[in-house]
Amino acid sequence: MAHSFSGKRIWAGTLLLLTGLFYLLYNFNALPFVVPSYVFSWQMAVILTGVYFLYKSFFKGMLVIAIGTYFILPLTGIMQPVDIEKIWPALLILLGVIILFGSGFKKKNKKNTTDMKTSVNEELFEITTIMGGDSRQLSSYDFKGGKITAIMGGVELDMTNCYLSKEGCIIDLSVVMGGVSLKISREWNIQSEITPIMSGIEDEDQYSDNVHIDPAATIILRGSVVMGGIEIKRA
Repeated sequence: MAHSFSGKRIWAGTLLLLTGLFYLLYNFNALPFVVPSYVFSWQMAVILTGVYFLYKSFFKGMLVIAIGTYFILPLTGIMQPVDIEKIWPALLILLGVIILFGSGFKKKNKKNTTDMKTSVNEELFEITTIMGGDSRQLSSYDFKGGKITAIMGGVELDMTNCYLSKEGCIIDLSVVMGGVSLKISREWNIQSEITPIMSGIEDEDQYSDNVHIDPAATIILRGSVVMGGIEIKRA
């Protein structure tokens, strides 16, 4: 059977392949050059995550790369560590840029051209939190999923008042040094297609005796989690 590959899958697969090949050659001392120690740091993991995000959103990808670059530069000796007390105004500038341009990053649903909004009554949602937190309770009779971006922040999402769409429900997650808590109905099935990097997905109640999973009620989780975690709570 022939396989068709989307641009997103090719981008993610190629990045993981090249990264894995590089580290494999390093482990066997097969690289023809010396590799600095900071290449294997968490800062480099953040930069690689930003490279992956570039395909989905140039703005968000560059933002993550900039964060990783800032923290890795002192390790290279190019610059000295900067006192956070001196650069905190830059955080205000960054926040202003996010507010000004973030509203332009709405996506259309391919089937009904409905904008993804943060309203609690929409079929689709979009949540972005950077160095902060967001807690919401959604309500929908045709819930199709949405998108969560959490960079050094946390998101709590209660979906127990939602009815999953017959067309399917997909939640796309981009998490860097953050956490996402999803509260769902007890019988819902979670299908994870997430790429975890030094991260984990916790669903302790999935195999409890009083939980009976309905395969027809499935939420697909996609995206990547870097140095973060996804927690599933069942009610």
